[in-house]
Amino acid sequence: MQKWKQAWQIAKLELSVSTKKIAFGCLIILGFFPYAISYFQHYLENSVIIYDLFFILFFILGINVGNPNYWHSKQANVHSLLMMQLPLPIKQEIFIKSRFIIHFCFSFPVQIAFLIIFYVASPIAQLLSIPAYIAFAIIWLSVNLYIGTLTPINEVYPANWLFTAAMTFILLFIFLFILSVSHLIFDYGVVELSIIIAENWPVLSSVVSLIIGFTAVKAHQLYMKQIMNKRDYF
Repeated sequence: MQKWKQAWQIAKLELSVSTKKIAFGCLIILGFFPYAISYFQHYLENSVIIYDLFFILFFILGINVGNPNYWHSKQANVHSLLMMQLPLPIKQEIFIKSRFIIHFCFSFPVQIAFLIIFYVASPIAQLLSIPAYIAFAIIWLSVNLYIGTLTPINEVYPANWLFTAAMTFILLFIFLFILSVSHLIFDYGVVELSIIIAENWPVLSSVVSLIIGFTAVKAHQLYMKQIMNKRDYF
């Protein structure tokens, strides 16, 4: 916990000058809110794959769409501020945790706000009790933990624009394949499946999601450290 506190002190420096990025990201992502709410009933009746895809991408990225560091490669493909921090007499692990904290600050607040509005404004309140909806929320917030936390790794991963474009295409194809299999086998989309799971096994689904999520966060930090140790940034 002490390391996370130290990482927070480092992350605050960047967050203090990121208000414009956060505001820009919020403006972009706000368009998702009315779509997700107004088309929810249509999704339940027709199991539209694109709705599942938007849901997944939202809980992976949050407002990182407004963070230029996510989309543009810096010198040596490493976040410029991180490059300046590396020579400081601070453990590398602290810097890595600070990047994860910044990712969470760009994703969790808007995702939690959406989940609150979604319960109040959409018909999902008729399907799930408050405890079941909390489980539903945990399931989707955990997506940010075990997939969304790949975002900080992107800041140090040795890739060029061609590699990034290829990986984006491959991941999109994988997502669409998984969604198609879900619709074909279960006759439900992943959002609807998560509703069913949360309704029937709220405690179990919450615990399993959090275990997978926190395990992934730890694993992604170790992987990010391995990449950084293999590269020459100077």
